[in-house]
Amino acid sequence: MHRRNRHTLLCAALASSVVLGGAVALAAPAAAAPATVPTPSCTVTPDPEGRFVIITGEGFTGPRNLNDGESTEPLNIDENGNFRVQRFQKDVSYTVLAVYEDQDFVFVNCEISEPQDSSADPNSW
Repeated sequence: MHRRNRHTLLCAALASSVVLGGAVALAAPAAAAPATVPTPSCTVTPDPEGRFVIITGEGFTGPRNLNDGESTEPLNIDENGNFRVQRFQKDVSYTVLAVYEDQDFVFVNCEISEPQDSSADPNSW
């Protein structure tokens, strides 16, 4: 093979490998991207009359615990990642804690919402 032909062949092979390698590198992350994990949330809703609070959460994987700053107790998380509990401790900050350190979202602080209207259907929860 002549030197000029060999040089042309090597340059063409090198250029095509760079172009194809870049295309494969760009396409690989899109194809191999993992499914996004929904961000769990927790909400504390006071009773309109101030007697108790309802704590609801969604997007969690079990097992999880609920902490009120003084005590911790297990949560019953359903197959959809939701939970609902009622507590009489009204003026505390609630946090949902992971039981194991390798779980996503080791802790989630619950946000306080406005009390629900007392005329709402109590059986809708």
